[in-house]
Amino acid sequence: MASLQEAVVRKFLQTLDENETFDQSKTAKLEALLKADGKIKPDDLAAIFALPDGGEIL
Repeated sequence: MASLQEAVVRKFLQTLDENETFDQSKTAKLEALLKADGKIKPDDLAAIFALPDGGEIL
């Protein structure tokens, strides 16, 4: 049986995946980061969610 944490992560990723306005490449990178062993570093999350050069905040 999956742990509560795994269930929450799975639902979170599913919600992001279903959101048409969210960049799906970020979902894939986030999923890989969450599935990797080890502690997540803030710099890793910043790299995923940083705006591209010339990007706009919605």
